Amino acid sequence: EEKARAFGELVVQDQRGRFKPVNTMTDEVLRKISRKESWDGQNSDQVYLGMQTFPEEWMDVPFIKIGSNTELQEMLHIDGKYASYNDFFKPDYVLRDVVRKAYNMEPRDRGTLEKEVMKLDEKVNICNMVFSGRLAKLFPLVNDQNNLWITSYDASQVQSRNELEMFVAQYHSSLVAALQKGLNSGDWADTDLLVNTLGAFQRKFGGAVMPSRRKIDLEIALNKANVFGRLGSIYGLVGLMLLVAFFTTVFTDKMHLRWPVTAGFGLMAFFFLLHTLGLATRWYVSGHAPWSNGYESMIYIAWTTVMAGLIFSRKSLGGMAATAILASIILMVAHLSWLDPEITPLVPVLKSYWLTIHVSMEAGSYGFLTLGAIIGALNLLLMIFANAGNKAGLFRRVKEMTYISEMTLIGGLVMISIGTYLGGVWANESWGRYWGWDAKETWALVTILVYAFILHMRLIPGMRGIYAFNVASLFGFATVMMTYFGVNYYLSGLHSYAAGDPVPIPTFVYYTVGTLTLISLLAYWKYRKYGPSN
Repeated sequence: EEKARAFGELVVQDQRGRFKPVNTMTDEVLRKISRKESWDGQNSDQVYLGMQTFPEEWMDVPFIKIGSNTELQEMLHIDGKYASYNDFFKPDYVLRDVVRKAYNMEPRDRGTLEKEVMKLDEKVNICNMVFSGRLAKLFPLVNDQNNLWITSYDASQVQSRNELEMFVAQYHSSLVAALQKGLNSGDWADTDLLVNTLGAFQRKFGGAVMPSRRKIDLEIALNKANVFGRLGSIYGLVGLMLLVAFFTTVFTDKMHLRWPVTAGFGLMAFFFLLHTLGLATRWYVSGHAPWSNGYESMIYIAWTTVMAGLIFSRKSLGGMAATAILASIILMVAHLSWLDPEITPLVPVLKSYWLTIHVSMEAGSYGFLTLGAIIGALNLLLMIFANAGNKAGLFRRVKEMTYISEMTLIGGLVMISIGTYLGGVWANESWGRYWGWDAKETWALVTILVYAFILHMRLIPGMRGIYAFNVASLFGFATVMMTYFGVNYYLSGLHSYAAGDPVPIPTFVYYTVGTLTLISLLAYWKYRKYGPSN
């Protein structure tokens, strides 16, 4: 493990040109192949070196995740969710024809099988590159004006080589031999020498573009801490405890207990501080604001959600519970397989100070508006449990939560309005016009208008009251979902740097809408029967 850690502290250039610790690359490789942080008690650095040192043995290890797709399992003649590298070659590449067919199809025509096959093909190719030493660009190309780094395999393909090029060309085989010697005899001197020599080689010929020692150490620490993944579980646990305490105070005579509120606020403030430190570290390591891609925007929205809760719900147990549960859900979604946590270089249009200003306001508003929707849903659920005995206390609590929701929506509306206005200024710098009815721009405006209407419903006869406001705050969230997800996946426009492949609307969306509609109708029935006016 010690030798693997030293190797992980070296620097590598990835396919996008970013310089990062080898540990980051090995984490990405293992996560891509197995969807795991470790394998059989070995960390990612150990797995990577093991694949290079004993490729024949690792080719028989079933660590390539294929999931539960029965068609893929039948193609590979396996029963479980994991396949070995050799399962794909019998002796020819099993997926060759179906992969070729999938890549020749239009993205919108690809079904689940084709998408899964393409992902599997990528995993197999990554394994092949690791086994053969063709993945890691560890060696600065001496005197190259473009600061290009190469692999040991690249250098071995050059016919005439000087002494430095010979060192690079033979490094992979030398390291493999040294690792095998160390494992067999316990003599790690050759391994230490090779790792230290490569570190010196990198500093001498690539020091100008390498990250600082502090950045390398912080990025490795961020990888190992898995701050945002762990916070997702922690927020969820805190949220469930606060929710139990909240319902206890609503349905018993302990409605005026203050210590759960104080404890909840203290816990959330502490974990918010850790969340902030994680974001700040990612900002420092990447060199840009941590909201430039789908994963980063999700962890940032979770951060603004907690911030909104601490500002507006600090004296409300229900509001704090909703905040914690929502932050947990957002962070868990951020760590699903279709969002890549990899730090990537910015595309040219995002290399602007406007990224920090415009996107922070625009994406940050989503946390406030989402919290308002969750509080609205919680209020509607509470209304369903109203009866003649508890209606006074229950609706008093619902009214309190509604005020919190209203303040949260006001904060969100202000942020998205400022963000959209500043987005026009950035658009003029990038594309030469302030407004062009691009899909993202249009739906941002729709969201502003919808929430402006929701916040003014109290002035419209027939639309006043806590029930109408909570229903509107819940279903108004659909415009946020369309602006954030829908535009990226179903519409085209100039904001394509945030887009993904078009996908069918997931079935759970229809069930969710149906369930929320049913909850709203049941809440309306109870509101009419036991509400404040009755």
